[in-house]
Amino acid sequence: MIMQRDPTKAMIEAAETVPATIAKVDSFAALFIEYERYRIARLSYPFGSAVNPYDGTSDDTRYIPVNYVNKRDNRDVSVSNIADLITSGKNVILLGEYGSGKSRCIRQCFEIMSAEWGARFQFPIAVNLRESWGLKRADEILRRHADVLGLDDLKPQIVKAYNSRDVILFLDGFDELGIQAWDTDEEKLAQIRASALQGVRELIQQSKHGILVAGREHYFSNQEEMLIALGCKPKDTVILYAKSEFTEDEMRQYFIETGIDVTLPNWLPRKPLICQTIAQLNDDEISSMFGASSSEATFWEHFVNVLCERDAKIHPAFSSKNILEILLELARITRTKSANVGPITQRDLQDAFEKVVGQRPVEEASALLQRLPTLGRIAAETPDLQFVDSYILDGLRGSFVAKIAERSENQREAIFQERWNNPLGALGQVILLPYIEKKWPAFFEIAQRGIKSPNTTLAADIASSMMRTSKKSVDLSGIHISNAAFAELDFSQSAVKGLHISSSIIEELIIPPSPPVNVKIENCLVHRVFGVSSASGLPSWTESIVADEYDSVRTISRIRNAGLSPAHEALVGIIKKTFFQPGSGRKEEALTRGFGDGPGKNIAPKILKILTREGILSAFKGNEGLVYTPIRAQAGRMGQMLEQLRSSNDPLWLEVGQLS
Repeated sequence: MIMQRDPTKAMIEAAETVPATIAKVDSFAALFIEYERYRIARLSYPFGSAVNPYDGTSDDTRYIPVNYVNKRDNRDVSVSNIADLITSGKNVILLGEYGSGKSRCIRQCFEIMSAEWGARFQFPIAVNLRESWGLKRADEILRRHADVLGLDDLKPQIVKAYNSRDVILFLDGFDELGIQAWDTDEEKLAQIRASALQGVRELIQQSKHGILVAGREHYFSNQEEMLIALGCKPKDTVILYAKSEFTEDEMRQYFIETGIDVTLPNWLPRKPLICQTIAQLNDDEISSMFGASSSEATFWEHFVNVLCERDAKIHPAFSSKNILEILLELARITRTKSANVGPITQRDLQDAFEKVVGQRPVEEASALLQRLPTLGRIAAETPDLQFVDSYILDGLRGSFVAKIAERSENQREAIFQERWNNPLGALGQVILLPYIEKKWPAFFEIAQRGIKSPNTTLAADIASSMMRTSKKSVDLSGIHISNAAFAELDFSQSAVKGLHISSSIIEELIIPPSPPVNVKIENCLVHRVFGVSSASGLPSWTESIVADEYDSVRTISRIRNAGLSPAHEALVGIIKKTFFQPGSGRKEEALTRGFGDGPGKNIAPKILKILTREGILSAFKGNEGLVYTPIRAQAGRMGQMLEQLRSSNDPLWLEVGQLS
């Protein structure tokens, strides 16, 4: 007889006369596994990267409910929905970049399901896969996990429960078990990844319950490889995506929980970890930082300088300039890592310090290095660090490349001999561009030298940044980049001439309305192509391109880069928010927000009037002003307009183009 509460003495005595056994559910379960001991130990131990960046302990900030996206139907999914999917026997794969909240999602699901273990007699086990490096068997991973928690005596019980098919698995960080090099044959890479995940695959395939496994979206070449490597059957698997940023409401709620009253500029990503970094600043620092210019590059530089000055005040023996220089060296070191943000070892810290200061760190300097701003502990049990957010890291990388032209020949040669895996993102390119424009010939020469060196990604960084110039045309003749990594390759900024790219990996390729002159991209792997909706729409100047995804228009934050007029920017933004983002309606304030003091601020209300007049949106009065909802019959027309953009002849597009 199994009870939810402790049996009374009389119950026990009565059971003995039968004879029978009577016990509370956790006492009965302890005959198989002392699960309550495990649950308490697990909840006090960090879940993946959900840690306090300053001390490596578990992140105990109250969870702000967020939704995840099922790309199959574009519906939002909550944590409780995910728990229900797992309970029903589904395998759930959660994808997202670093800092998007995957580990926090796993923790919340674990809390929900582990609290109910007594009702189902199923035992949730949550493993940080980064602690299972090199393990090839399911039981080895479970035993290592128990060791990490200090539960050595529970190892046989956990393995026994797993073998009895009574364990529900939560596996965090499938991308932290293998090394992904950029310049190796793709088939060989797939074999390496599959081998690294052998133990994980065994865990999943032998489980009769649903599982939750999480990792970086770009780790595998495609979805098919991911499912095979993890051992998940497509019909039993739901693939979800963690949103890379908070919504404005979620961000506002986060700052309320942390006691901060602040409005972030449009340039700054609403990523959970960058919000966490801001939450560590005092009121004066926040006031100073958010009074900066609205320019993205200027804001970023001010943001990082505030962080460095803050630490220089804590350690007056070190200047903010030295702290920034050390961070730049660490950003350089991460270029060669398999993961984008780290890990950064103690040796890496010492080497960066010595390059900047000229000597090895002594005791006080070592203490400073352990708490450098923008860095966080990977976990409490390891001294290794990582950058807490790729936004900060990308800016540091851009700043580092910007100073290469000023370095000595010996220093430049050392950089050319490195093999960088991780390229500059959009922010890094924006920060680098002004320095290139001041010394264009010098950077052009650096790019050409990079092409002939092991560091072809340095050449890719410079070429990508040059393409962002405001010049009407950019002549890159003589630049043929092969076996490199590109984060964002944007041909919509200016008319590019003469560029040739082959056998490279491109995260985002943005196709322009008109073909560039003497440009060729061939034999490249592309994660996402913007500007066309399918492989059949790829232009003739691209050959043998293998792309994972196609999208005819980019996200709202990048629409302004497409070369549209302010009126068309506003139109596209409103259509995207109302027709192609989750939710049934949008407040007028939400649709007109984000234009700052530019022309779009006054044009957006005019566009809303046109859209309601033409029966594309309907409006009703809500508690806080007008609310606009899409007329779904117009979705096809709106989708076609977003695909065509500047080539659209839709009467609505033409009318909006006349607004000023």
